[in-house]
Amino acid sequence: MFYIFAVSQSQPRYLRIYKEILQQIHNQTYLPGDFLPTEAELCQKYEASRPTIARALKLLSDQKLVVRKAGFGTQVLAPRKSGLLAGLLIPQLSEIEIFKPISASIAEASGIGGMRVVLPSELNFSDNLKKRTNSLVEQLLEAKVKGVFFAPTEHLENPAEFNAGVIERLTSEGVRVVLIDRDIYRWPRQTKNDLVSIDNIEAGYAVATHLLQEGCKRLVFVTRENPAVTVQLRRMGCREALTQHGLQPSSLLTVTDSSSHPGKAASELFASGADGIICSNDRTAGPILRGLLDQGADIPGKVKVCGFDDVQYASLLSVPLTTYRQPVRDIGRVAAELMMHRIKYPDTPFQRVTLQGQLIVRQSTDSRAKAEQSTSA
Repeated sequence: MFYIFAVSQSQPRYLRIYKEILQQIHNQTYLPGDFLPTEAELCQKYEASRPTIARALKLLSDQKLVVRKAGFGTQVLAPRKSGLLAGLLIPQLSEIEIFKPISASIAEASGIGGMRVVLPSELNFSDNLKKRTNSLVEQLLEAKVKGVFFAPTEHLENPAEFNAGVIERLTSEGVRVVLIDRDIYRWPRQTKNDLVSIDNIEAGYAVATHLLQEGCKRLVFVTRENPAVTVQLRRMGCREALTQHGLQPSSLLTVTDSSSHPGKAASELFASGADGIICSNDRTAGPILRGLLDQGADIPGKVKVCGFDDVQYASLLSVPLTTYRQPVRDIGRVAAELMMHRIKYPDTPFQRVTLQGQLIVRQSTDSRAKAEQSTSA
């Protein structure tokens, strides 16, 4: 549909400029996410003064058709989606590195779609993860958000029960919840919420297959106490890789590393004769790799080590780490799209979106890897 707005020459100059830009927005000359010309350019185009242009842009901003960003310009918001407010509920934001780029991508994609995203204050955070999470929930409810992006807490006793209570608290107030990175239950049980994550089974399969192709015969999976539900899925993928290579899935041993003494399990792994070590994430892999080197392990000659996530320091370890990279920008973008759809169409079926990442091969599994190599899983 093409929109035409009546413009009278008797109207104030700023109002005529406002209506012309408004018509261009509705006719999609400027799309959601586009930046309007600068004030200086608009002054030249309309032969008007800067205060006149500023008044026209303020009208558009007051109607939430555009957002004005100091130092960036004036950005077009999506029609009929303006004014939406959602919140980030990521209690372990400072502890789990992938959540920062995911959050940034959520905010960027939401802004293009006309939805604002708020991050609760981190001031006076409690060291108690449950208290911290509940405090964040209360802040978001006070802000009157319509939706919450929730990354369930991990490394708790009975985390499913606690996270279910968080979701119930939010939904009882009419807040829509989109889960980030993982469900709250172990597979195959699932919540009735939208979710976006990587395909953790495929990720585990990709990592284990790589080690098997590199000649590993004895694989060990390393995790921490009370792991996230993603760990179960990654381990399932590893076992499927063993099956498809004619090996017994039960041959995949599992070792638990200490959260209070990271890397302590390295001595057990070294003594076991394992030649392929799959850590549940890079955060676990770093101390394990360091501990193995301290034990005298030949990495990657006789022992190969992998992780998941591809955090920033993975390539900076003394032996750069092979890892499965999460597509963090895509996760954030899809999560924002799911949230805007859920708020607009609350009764539609729930969606679970799994994305494929990349296996990043480095020296911890391949001595020939002089530089980072990206290999599709």
